[in-house]
Amino acid sequence: MKRKIHLPKNIEELKKLSQKKQAELWERYVNSPYNHQLRALWYYIACENANLKIERKHLIKLEKYAENPDECMIKVYKTKYNLHPGTEITKTYHGRQYKVTIAETDDFIYNGQHYKTLSAIAKEICGIKVSGYDFFGLNNKRALKEATHD
Repeated sequence: MKRKIHLPKNIEELKKLSQKKQAELWERYVNSPYNHQLRALWYYIACENANLKIERKHLIKLEKYAENPDECMIKVYKTKYNLHPGTEITKTYHGRQYKVTIAETDDFIYNGQHYKTLSAIAKEICGIKVSGYDFFGLNNKRALKEATHD
């Protein structure tokens, strides 16, 4: 049975606690050392304050994050699209062909201008907000394979 302990009412109150007190709270929820995972700790506390049960799939992710937070952050920024610099993507839209060159990660060149996302280029071409990866057919496995092997 868990012993009675004061739980912070908000994240600011949690931040004001000493590292030792935060680690004690962490031990209440997770069987791994506390490495200042403030957001994960606050998630546990907020759920307990609201009398909510944390779903097992979320617990697994939190435990994985606790074991190696740096690896998890790399995965957050990783995309499933392996588009290498120099790759050209072409799209025919309303009878006109459009060509985009990947300069670097988060740098796409269209009509001599640099864009941070394919979605910005897709919006420029068709005039409405649309997923760039969908617009250029990169969510289609065959099209993605052709684009990455050119």
